Amino acid sequence: MLGLALLVAAAAAVVAAGVALGVGGAVLAAMTATALGLLARAWLPRLARGAFARGALGRAGRLYRLCALVAWSGARRTAARVSVAAVLLAGGHHEGGAAALDAITDDDLARAEAGTRAGWLNNRAYAALRLGATGAAASQALDQVRAAIALGLDAPAVLHTEGLALLALGRATDAIAVFERLWQQAELRPPLEAERCLDLARAWAALGEDAYAADYRQRARRAAPDLTA
Repeated sequence: MLGLALLVAAAAAVVAAGVALGVGGAVLAAMTATALGLLARAWLPRLARGAFARGALGRAGRLYRLCALVAWSGARRTAARVSVAAVLLAGGHHEGGAAALDAITDDDLARAEAGTRAGWLNNRAYAALRLGATGAAASQALDQVRAAIALGLDAPAVLHTEGLALLALGRATDAIAVFERLWQQAELRPPLEAERCLDLARAWAALGEDAYAADYRQRARRAAPDLTA
């Protein structure tokens, strides 16, 4: 794994600097290696999260993949891989996101932090629902997102996934209540607000309320014109 290889390379560089330049060179090399380690451990994830929040999905995906490559521990690597899948899903690449999540093993998740496991559960549920899960598969998705909530994952996207699961189970009225609660609890990024409105349109259409459905489709276009054109 690249993280271990980088650690070995850093140690070798410190030794080589000591041989070539003496104690001062070894100290400088050690300081440089430490700085690079801190960069990989703290700065890269922060940059990736910032890019994702801004909607710069291409940059976020590249940064999260780099985080996975240089991770020093399996838990950090798994967290980065879950984030890579989240970026794919946010970009509408539902099959790719589902495949990325399925490639993460039960052993990987067992060693991961609770937040990572919760993110995996929510993202896996979201992927299944966007790929058309119904019946037992939709029930499983609802169980997964509620398990994510039980693990402490508190984010607007989780509530949105719960609404999607309810809608897939034919519980349109319950789904509408969840989507409306989502809007009341948080200021949503334009892409998520557009999704919420489109899903509300689907829910109202399922209840035969075509005027409400048309209104929410218009709201979706206003929220994110580029995404809903």
